[in-house]
Amino acid sequence: MTRSQWFILTSAILWLGFMVGMAAYEQSVFDWHFAREEAPVHDGWHWARRLVTAGLSFLLVAALAGARIHSERIGGGALVLAWSVTLLSVAGEALLGISPAAFARVGAEDSAIEWLSALLLFGAAGLMALRVRTVFRLTPAHGPRWIPVVIAAGFTALFALMALEEVSWFQRQIGFDTPEAVAARNWQGEFNLHNFHTDITELALYSGTGIFLMLLPLLRESEVARWPLVRVLAPFLPDRTVAAVSAPMLVFTYSHWTLLPVQAAFWIGLGVCIAFARSSVTRHGTVLWSTLAVWVAAGQLFMLAFGHTMVMIFDSSEYRELFISIGLAVYAFRQSRARDA
Repeated sequence: MTRSQWFILTSAILWLGFMVGMAAYEQSVFDWHFAREEAPVHDGWHWARRLVTAGLSFLLVAALAGARIHSERIGGGALVLAWSVTLLSVAGEALLGISPAAFARVGAEDSAIEWLSALLLFGAAGLMALRVRTVFRLTPAHGPRWIPVVIAAGFTALFALMALEEVSWFQRQIGFDTPEAVAARNWQGEFNLHNFHTDITELALYSGTGIFLMLLPLLRESEVARWPLVRVLAPFLPDRTVAAVSAPMLVFTYSHWTLLPVQAAFWIGLGVCIAFARSSVTRHGTVLWSTLAVWVAAGQLFMLAFGHTMVMIFDSSEYRELFISIGLAVYAFRQSRARDA
């Protein structure tokens, strides 16, 4: 095992061990559920765990950045898109500062934001279906053909499921009643899966997409992507362009800020922005990533400072899910244009 491999594996084990160990400790000692929605807490205990989480997250990013073997460029069109999405996130937080009531209305149930998120995810599912066709055509018949096909098909199904869940399988538009067996277990009495336990679903969504859309692009450029167990997945790893478009999602963290995996996704995302700023091969890329690093830090500070003015503590959730959907749609678009399997 090389020194860089040891550093990466040790950093990952420490990071994951702390997440699991702290969740188990807080559950057993304080009776804090590992997935709970609450206003951010800033006492000594939470500051200590926050600092450790930040340190371990930056350590993991540093390990991967140190193992970089190439740096990808962001094209002109992608730069424009990244700047546009960043400005859109600035507008979202400005709306909160100007009128918390308007911020709540824009992000309410069945709002334009929710429908735009669903449309982006439906589009992502369609684009990944094109990727399935490409993979099936390019993968050699004598090799492990099923692996890339299953991965591409899995993303297609996942994005379609997320889109349908976003609009509760068109329940309100069609007008059908929720079956009694579902309504009895669903937190909101709706016909969907994610509200069987909303907190766990949101924990998985926010932390999972944070890792996928921000950390994996850094891993893609590192030697890890060439490890035998990872190589088969390498064509499906999101790239630097996806991370640039996805970074603004990080600033809409409020009611899940105390959850360590979600908070860790924020610190990882911030660290990735800094790492990409340092490794960019063009001046435009350096400016973009530097700006994103500043905005991710400043935008989250703004959310923590003014989040208490929101009508409901979860009002920022639909905004975060919109920017997640944008990131996933760009990922699917990039995948649909790939010509490898």
